[in-house]
Amino acid sequence: MNGLIRDFHLALRTLLRSPGFLIVAVTSLGLSIGANTAIFSFVNGVFFKPLPCAEPDRLVAVMEMPAASSVGANSPQNFLDWQRQNTVFESIAAYYNYASVSLGGVAEAVQIPGARVSARYFDILRLRTVLGRTFAEDEDQPGKDHVVILSHNLWSTDFGADPKIVGTSIRLNDEPYTVIGVLPKDSPLERGRPRLWRPLSFAPSEMTRNVHSLGTVARLKPSVSLEQARQEMDLIGKRIAADFPVSNKGWEVRVYPLSRTLLTRG
Repeated sequence: MNGLIRDFHLALRTLLRSPGFLIVAVTSLGLSIGANTAIFSFVNGVFFKPLPCAEPDRLVAVMEMPAASSVGANSPQNFLDWQRQNTVFESIAAYYNYASVSLGGVAEAVQIPGARVSARYFDILRLRTVLGRTFAEDEDQPGKDHVVILSHNLWSTDFGADPKIVGTSIRLNDEPYTVIGVLPKDSPLERGRPRLWRPLSFAPSEMTRNVHSLGTVARLKPSVSLEQARQEMDLIGKRIAADFPVSNKGWEVRVYPLSRTLLTRG
């Protein structure tokens, strides 16, 4: 203890002889503590609190990934097979969160971060709109997909919070889209990257098993456990790998609680 006290006094005298260094040291320490406090507050608010959705324990992420990897994404054709073949999910939806669009009809066209999602995406998350509606069952089919849902922030900032926005046409990538809904201000999606959502309809050029770029979210049926879902999706994945070895050999299908996936993947 005496040695510790002597070391402390020596360090203090050294710092007092160099006031400039003392100021820098104290400032750096303060900034570090402040930054870590801010990071903890953000992570705690976004990840550690329960998902603000109905029955969040039934929400899962479904991913395909190489056997030795812990990171994965899904291909369109494999996702469509999962959608047709599974018996464990109430619904399953794919999403792509990096589908920015050019918003026209304003003074100067601007790029808006957007997402493309399956029609049942909002139903799975039990999210509703403050104006209008979410996607209908068939609106993720080609020819029916020119509809869009706006974030509350985009509606407020770029459309002046127009209460009559639903039913109007806007231009995205120089094509007309009908606004069908606006999310509420407190929607959990408001804190994410996308500011608008379009249906995920696959063009012929996107119908592949080789390109893995989709996320997938699903809601377990009330009578199905996480382990039962894992077992069935593992069998479906193995069946697809046997039928399409060139694209799927060495890939596995894994099912995780959605909250865990959000925490580990960011």
